[in-house]
Amino acid sequence: MTLTTASVRTAAAAVCARDGADVAGLSRAELLELSHDLAGLRRAVDVALAQVAAEVDRRSAPADGSAGLAAREGFRSAGELIARATGGSVAEARRLVAAGELLANAAVEGAVFAPPSPLAQVRVALARAVREGALSVDAAAAFTSAMAGLPDTASTRDLFAQALSKAPGLAIHQVRKLVWRAQALADPVGWEGREERQYGERSAGLREDADGMVTLIARLTPLDAAPVRAVFDANVRWAMQQRRDDPTSDTRTPWQMRADILVDLCRHALDCDQPTSGVKTTVVVRMTREELAAGLGVGEVDGVAQPVSASALRQAAADAEVIPAILGGASEVLDWGRGRRLFTTAQRLALVERDGGCAWCNAPPSWCEAHHIKWWERDAGMTDLSNGVLLCTRCHHRIHRDGWEIEVRGDGAQGGVVWFTPPRSVDPARAPRLGGRERYGIAA
Repeated sequence: MTLTTASVRTAAAAVCARDGADVAGLSRAELLELSHDLAGLRRAVDVALAQVAAEVDRRSAPADGSAGLAAREGFRSAGELIARATGGSVAEARRLVAAGELLANAAVEGAVFAPPSPLAQVRVALARAVREGALSVDAAAAFTSAMAGLPDTASTRDLFAQALSKAPGLAIHQVRKLVWRAQALADPVGWEGREERQYGERSAGLREDADGMVTLIARLTPLDAAPVRAVFDANVRWAMQQRRDDPTSDTRTPWQMRADILVDLCRHALDCDQPTSGVKTTVVVRMTREELAAGLGVGEVDGVAQPVSASALRQAAADAEVIPAILGGASEVLDWGRGRRLFTTAQRLALVERDGGCAWCNAPPSWCEAHHIKWWERDAGMTDLSNGVLLCTRCHHRIHRDGWEIEVRGDGAQGGVVWFTPPRSVDPARAPRLGGRERYGIAA
């Protein structure tokens, strides 16, 4: 594949134009522009580096033995050679190789096959997004890994096309959530097998450090981690709420709180006559009624990034500590007008179904509270779904402080779509920005 450096030169010129500038003296707009230019330069360099890394890997094939490029340079693998050159990790080097192979193979698929197969069409579009700087090398590697071994069908293509359309501008952990969901929906049986392998790899252990502290190391399946996360999040959130009322009531960090919760739980297990913290925790699993009955397809657990197979969710829903949110059945009254100040549990479950967590940053539902869009007191706002939105504390305060507007449009599959309109100080055109599950989710 031909190496082109035009994008690197263009991005470098934009950065070098500010050579000698005092970063501390830049205006807000200048600082943001410089940050954008530097990120563009990094992506452009990564594209070139990925191409070179893929060629280094090709010349270091295990079949070449000691004659391979990496072996001749004294390295056990191409990953180690590339990591030494970049100063990064072997895992990062592998992602560069994967992206470089994508760029090379997509160029061939797009030119030779007419028309390309469904998944080849996604790879061609993915490679274009990487070359144009819309997507990072790490994001491309996440897509490539997720698509490996999936059925090469129009359905799979459509799922990953959805993910690709939403990926630009997202952080890598949010991109992974998109591709995991697309992967699970494209091959539910294969996803269930993945869960079985994860279950076989679960582990936990304690290790004494040199300074006398003890480090706990655990690897849990997403479903097994759900109750642990629920207990941690509920207790930390409760402690933070107490701190808002009395700032001196608890000076611990969230990390210290989680450590104390774990120790208290284990102490309680030694003597179950001792009372618990009293903070109620639940795990909410979500699937359609048809999936629950058939045991096919995938659903989700609030606060867990990866989708979970319907068969695993059926087992979880049988647990007394788990609330199954069965979608599509008879529902409770979800609009209370002015008759109720706080959103009910049923309304909160419905808001989580619509927003997926924080409607702005996609933080887990356990970090969020249901807020009135039109304030209860100031605007006489109703306690209805159309006037409710899930926001974490940080986003709630920032949106109100900076003057953002929130609107729920239409009814939609999950009760409407959340839009955020920025103030003119952020965007003079005040172009609305999509939020909630529609921004971060993938539909089958």
